[in-house]
Amino acid sequence: MTVKKAIKMLDWWIDQRKQATEQFKNNWDYKTEVEDVAKTMLKSDETVIYNLETIRAELVSNCKHPKKSQDIDPDGNRYCTNCNLDL
Repeated sequence: MTVKKAIKMLDWWIDQRKQATEQFKNNWDYKTEVEDVAKTMLKSDETVIYNLETIRAELVSNCKHPKKSQDIDPDGNRYCTNCNLDL
């Protein structure tokens, strides 16, 4: 798996978790006896989203991809040897 694919998968996962959390917040009736359970579930989802965003931030580099650090893989795709990102 390339870094580009991993970032795309993380973006999708983060978006799915955010949408589910928002839907949960909008549809849940907090006035019931399970209010603590709902808050715990929301807090857990927010933690997962934060962790996924942290992983994504580590994968996305600030590399400028200089010409001397570019190479071509056996399939003919250009990539950066500094950060391993497909170009």
